[in-house]
Amino acid sequence: MPEIIDGYTHILTQEFHEALTEEFGFQGLSGTPAFLWEIDRRVEDMADYGVDKQVITLALPTLFQGMDPELALELTRFANDEIRRLADEHPDLFVPVATIPRPGEEFVEEFERCVEDLDMAGAQIFSNVDGRPIDDEAFWPLYERAEATDTPLWMHPQLWEWYDWADEYMEHRLFGWPFDTTLALSRLVFGGVMEEYPDLQLVSHHGGGMVPFYGDRIAMFHEQRKAYPENYPGFHEHAADLEKPAEEYFKRFYADTAVSGSVSALDCANSFFGSGNVVFGTDYPFSPERGRRTIEVSIDAVESMDVDEPTRDAIFAGNLHDLID
Repeated sequence: MPEIIDGYTHILTQEFHEALTEEFGFQGLSGTPAFLWEIDRRVEDMADYGVDKQVITLALPTLFQGMDPELALELTRFANDEIRRLADEHPDLFVPVATIPRPGEEFVEEFERCVEDLDMAGAQIFSNVDGRPIDDEAFWPLYERAEATDTPLWMHPQLWEWYDWADEYMEHRLFGWPFDTTLALSRLVFGGVMEEYPDLQLVSHHGGGMVPFYGDRIAMFHEQRKAYPENYPGFHEHAADLEKPAEEYFKRFYADTAVSGSVSALDCANSFFGSGNVVFGTDYPFSPERGRRTIEVSIDAVESMDVDEPTRDAIFAGNLHDLID
């Protein structure tokens, strides 16, 4: 049995949730959210499917939307301390990743605290912040520190408002989240972030969104705009001057395997990003059976990929080791 590290899971603590609801009046979760902090069941699920470790990140990215920066900073510190506490209580099972939900000097200082003082493996960011794209200059100090400290970023999609009916059938999450992931990766490339910080490491959720499927479209899109700049003045007015073909920057991102068990999606991601940049991740515990289904189908999908055993082992654990060890 190969080593398996689940590189993207979500968690809350009851203490954090109670503070959100009782002290701050947050009402973003309906039903019973206890499945997010039932550690005994999580550990049992891991054992049942042979998962050796989980990377744990804070659930509920939407809670920070529209929040006052001072309150957001207070909750961020609380959340990161809670994630660190869980990892300390289960050091053989959990790998802690911080959350940095906003740009700004104080949030960069929180990033430094999590990396240097709390020894966390990385930091989770979101694909937009209240509609601001993540290539906005306010975010660049965080990228500079992440590269300088060799700290990988985990990027989770964030909701935004496209149409007032987009949530009626939950399309804003079903399709909106992978789309927002795609937009964010595109902004990092065409905005020049990946040019400026060539060693920046970023794990994109849900297989990199639309990027691997549209790899050839990305290449042709950029080539055409470079060949005929007079036809695309708006693009050249805003986009960074890239020294390499655009697709080479996109290929530097990492992608997880949280694609609900689709073998074809994983083969596509592996073909585009390369076998060294695909990490096992399930989105646990968000699936039927409170996460058990997503573990099962994700393992089965990786086992069914058209790759050799060393590559499969690297996807299950080796690539993540390369990121965080």
